[in-house]
Amino acid sequence: MKRYGFFIWGDFLKKLFVIISTVTIFSCGYVLHMSYSLSGAAAWSLIVSSVNSSPWELVKPFVIVYIMWCFVEMSVLRPSLLHFVCTKILSLHMFTIASTSILCFIQDEMVSIGLIFLILFIAQVLAYFMYRSECRYELFFVPIMVSFAVLFACILFCSFYPPQFLHFYDKGRMTYGLLL
Repeated sequence: MKRYGFFIWGDFLKKLFVIISTVTIFSCGYVLHMSYSLSGAAAWSLIVSSVNSSPWELVKPFVIVYIMWCFVEMSVLRPSLLHFVCTKILSLHMFTIASTSILCFIQDEMVSIGLIFLILFIAQVLAYFMYRSECRYELFFVPIMVSFAVLFACILFCSFYPPQFLHFYDKGRMTYGLLL
């Protein structure tokens, strides 16, 4: 079967989708990261934005955009749904754990943002590598979804009621979570 213009271009875009995804997630995540201060501490920005400089709060906006971007990937790439969802959630956990753990030891916010971009790119490559592998991640669908529900609960509540862990500690203000 012969391929015509659009299909060749579509295959080319699918090969570049890791880079497109990383740049898009990072750009939108950075906008959300800045939205708390830019909106004048609006109520909506408390949930989606960084309310302080703790490792968790720096990573949270990128995690939210990562989750939303998965819907775009599903509509563009048309993958096997269950396998794709499991691999994306696992790579999301890798991104969240790696970036918050590394950022616990970094003081400079711009270095932290650069590291987030690098770890995000690695997570995206890992997600596509896992998707193309023969490993059947969908066998662990229930525990993967439970872990995703816990992560989603952390997104909603850990800005307001953070546990007293290093990942939630803002070294600049010497506090946990949001000070109202």
